[in-house]
Amino acid sequence: MDQIKTLETERTRLRLTCRHLSGGGPTHPADEFDAIAAWLREHGDQGSKEDLTPGVQPDVYGKGALVEDFEAEVAALFGMPAARFMPSGCMAQPIALRIWSERAGNPTTAFHPTSHLQLHEELGYRYLHGLSAHLIGDPGRPTTAADVQAVLAPGGAAHETGLASLLVELPAREIGGQLPTWEELVELSELCRDQGIRLHLDGARVWQAGPAYGRSLSGIAALFDSVYISFYKDVGALPGAMLLGSQDFIDEAATWQRRQGGTLYTAVANIVSARMHLADCLERMPLLIERARKVAALFSVHARACVIPDAPQTSMFHLRLEGEEDELLEARDRVARELGIWLFGNLKQIDGETAMRTELSMGTSSLTLGDDELVAAIALLFRR
Repeated sequence: MDQIKTLETERTRLRLTCRHLSGGGPTHPADEFDAIAAWLREHGDQGSKEDLTPGVQPDVYGKGALVEDFEAEVAALFGMPAARFMPSGCMAQPIALRIWSERAGNPTTAFHPTSHLQLHEELGYRYLHGLSAHLIGDPGRPTTAADVQAVLAPGGAAHETGLASLLVELPAREIGGQLPTWEELVELSELCRDQGIRLHLDGARVWQAGPAYGRSLSGIAALFDSVYISFYKDVGALPGAMLLGSQDFIDEAATWQRRQGGTLYTAVANIVSARMHLADCLERMPLLIERARKVAALFSVHARACVIPDAPQTSMFHLRLEGEEDELLEARDRVARELGIWLFGNLKQIDGETAMRTELSMGTSSLTLGDDELVAAIALLFRR
């Protein structure tokens, strides 16, 4: 037990002191709160007593200029009529699907087998909202119009009930950040509208999709009836989410947010954090997509590494690494000790293979690592 604890402590030290290939790299937990405090001091009340000039005020129960102006800004960015700040996507997305189901009088929805709602939310859509879901399509590729047609066709799982809604994740995290082609996405949107199926975008990482498609965020959102976005994934802010759609849809979503205890007295820190980081995220995303493709190519020259998808379509991808977990983690630690580079975090066993899978998502830290440094680090990783 002492050896295990010692190893965990050493790995934590390495993780916190090395330069990271994936993500934004280690920071002190207080740094973000210091930045938020500085923003509030700059934009908040100035002076005191009779000389006080009021500044930005904290939101109160989801109301106030701080949050409402930000909601309007993000709604405009996506070309949507309205938006609502919420604590998390785990709250926002099932609310969206519930609204579409209640309006259709049909509790049936559908999404990809690797959807976050299916894998990571304890089936909240079912137990909290009374929805049933069909898992459609091949788990290894994005959802297409053909998948929807198959589930609606005679003999299909939803032939009798139809679908009130369909959730599509862009990009799909669990399959390495894959996207359907633009033509496939348009075809899917047109089919849903023809069939009266509300199309909802799981846009947790949609910031990557704009430059990947060469389209504006509003151009992507125009294909959907409702949109969810996250502010801590890619953006790098404190936890927070936003749900976007028509004004009546958002008004109804706000009621459900309140019913679920999600209308906090104030979310001032989370809102300010998102506002501070969003513009930088949008500016750097094209660079991160280019970086992902370059990094993937550096791994691909090694026989023990396989990039999924090859080449990356967005700023993230998965790596299949041949070897046992302990061997690969020890090799990662060796690279960290000798070169000061943290190549990856957790590994996941691939069923039936002597191989592991890990996710690399490019962030600001990846831009500080030179190609020659990475070539040396990857070579050391696979040295036996």
